[in-house]
Amino acid sequence: MSDAPVWTCEFFPLKDEGGVALDSLTVGAKFGMKCHGDIAIQWDPNAKPSVTFAKEEDAYTLAVLKVVQQDPNDTQYVVTAYKPGEHAPEYVRFLQGKGTPGEKGFEVMAPKWQVKSVIDPKQQPPPQPFPAVGPFHLSLPLWILAVVFFLLLGLFYLVLRRVRKHSQRRRMLEDMKLHKTALSPLHQFYKDARQLRRRMHNVKEEVELQSISTDLERDFKLFVLRKFQIPTLEWSDRAILEDLRKRHKKTYKIASQPLKKTLRELAQMKLRKKLDLRDVEQLHRMSLDAAERLEGGGHL
Repeated sequence: MSDAPVWTCEFFPLKDEGGVALDSLTVGAKFGMKCHGDIAIQWDPNAKPSVTFAKEEDAYTLAVLKVVQQDPNDTQYVVTAYKPGEHAPEYVRFLQGKGTPGEKGFEVMAPKWQVKSVIDPKQQPPPQPFPAVGPFHLSLPLWILAVVFFLLLGLFYLVLRRVRKHSQRRRMLEDMKLHKTALSPLHQFYKDARQLRRRMHNVKEEVELQSISTDLERDFKLFVLRKFQIPTLEWSDRAILEDLRKRHKKTYKIASQPLKKTLRELAQMKLRKKLDLRDVEQLHRMSLDAAERLEGGGHL
């Protein structure tokens, strides 16, 4: 409000308000202020005006406590000061409805007054105004954030794993159509095992044993796939056993150990650099025994 009319004001001591002499003012002491202006202001009769200064650091150096008189050309207030020191702001404005279209009031140019501290400066520093506080931002401890992060990560992994297994099982059912035979899973494995047996009898080079052991693992896993509808060609041995435990508990109880041992031996056979015919034959018999245990597991 740069066009506020300029009034003249003077400070005076109060007699009936517990006032003190102007040269003895202390922080919080009450004193009077009279103002007059030739340009009339239509005040709201009893509303206290807000006090505005040219600089923010002058805030609270003067505050209106009470309206004694508020006429168009004359006002009288009970005021006080909350900061000690010699005060001489560039201007002070007394405004009603500050910041609104109906803002009104006056401006006093370069008023001066002095306020003494009630605390002996030799004993401790003068009181400082409290700084503005808030809004408060409460941060969670780092370990809680870490726990939440790993919980969310674990949940995401479980969901992703479930979706992946579902997708693999769907592809497995589609692949079963390609591997479908007129024989039962066990009799198809018997047939595949006889073919492998004939190949073992005709082995001439060691590289052929490696091929036989690879085909034996594949044929055995195809038997488990057809028998229990488990994606054995894509899943780990642990996942195969876990799925059998969940969906075929009786078979798992009877045949889990031979199945686990056979899958482990078939996997280790592939890692060997040198194979012996007797080892391949032994694994061939182990696979047949495990298949028969798995076949009978649901009927015993």
